[in-house]
Amino acid sequence: MIVGAGSGRVPDPADRGASRSDRGSVTVLLAVVLAVGTAVATVGMTAATHRVAVVRAQAAADAAALAAAAALVGLVPGDPCARAATVAEADGAVLAGCSTVGARARATTTIGTGAFAVSAVAVAGAPSGARHLCVYGVHVGPRSSMSRSTRTASHTGDLAGPGPTSTIDQGDTCQARRSS
Repeated sequence: MIVGAGSGRVPDPADRGASRSDRGSVTVLLAVVLAVGTAVATVGMTAATHRVAVVRAQAAADAAALAAAAALVGLVPGDPCARAATVAEADGAVLAGCSTVGARARATTTIGTGAFAVSAVAVAGAPSGARHLCVYGVHVGPRSSMSRSTRTASHTGDLAGPGPTSTIDQGDTCQARRSS
């Protein structure tokens, strides 16, 4: 309230419609909104950090399993599990487990420690019952007895026989198939 000369008291425009008990309520409301916003942001950042760790662990496991499978079939020298450990370490992970059966390798990697540790498993190599072995898209099994020139010629119709049905040289390449 402002005290005026002669008329007594003149009401302060800031006091219009507000009682003394309402003063400071916006400050409390703002503090609550900021606290809730900070909690939501913290949970979101924690979830995003966990997701990044999961993706990194899976990538490390995939690379470690591929390195072990490549060592199994002789594409790279050395012990398969030692190769997998080296690749996992290069990806910032720890190789928690490694096993090989035939031309297949299984790698388990871990990123982080304690309650925040994230693990992933990957398997690489020839599928069970496969006739051809492929590692990194390279055919490593027995090759076709038909020469490349014969396969190419049969595709153009120079020789008798059905020939390949696509432009990919099917005897020398092995493509990994992924479901989409």
